[in-house]
Amino acid sequence: MLWVTRDYVHVDRVACPWLIKRFVDKKAQFVFLPREEITEFVEKTGAIPFDTGTGIELDHFERDGVKYCTFDAIIEKYNLTEDPALAKLRKIVRSGDTEREPSEKLAYGLEAVASGAPLLCESDHDALELEFPFYDILYAYLQREVILERYKKEIADLKTRGERRNFIKEKMKEL
Repeated sequence: MLWVTRDYVHVDRVACPWLIKRFVDKKAQFVFLPREEITEFVEKTGAIPFDTGTGIELDHFERDGVKYCTFDAIIEKYNLTEDPALAKLRKIVRSGDTEREPSEKLAYGLEAVASGAPLLCESDHDALELEFPFYDILYAYLQREVILERYKKEIADLKTRGERRNFIKEKMKEL
């Protein structure tokens, strides 16, 4: 499918394409346009708009006084709420994109990557290509955190770092 969002990507407009490619639409293609061109593009192409800043379905929203970002909207729309590592990533992305939550220390890393990567790139597509591995690594780290919490006793019984790493890798497949 074709997806469209605003140009000049930052935290949410990188996190969302990563989420879409990894969990919603593996063949997704992304178009980045100025906000004022998105509606006409959607009408002509049938592209799915997200994070346009115009109040569409897949956009920032507020619920019970809490500000949510488009990453949240996509997780809810596509029922990705059962993945505990994705739930952790969701909080980090929200904090990095909306109001920095002091408890979400990794959000500062997202901001740093989102601010620095585009300076090394010629296009928004290049920025996605550069930043997606960072999200893959962060997601794997969060999966590891979930596994360490769930299997604390079993992991403590393993003797070597290699055994622990292999155990974690096997459990990642089950998440």
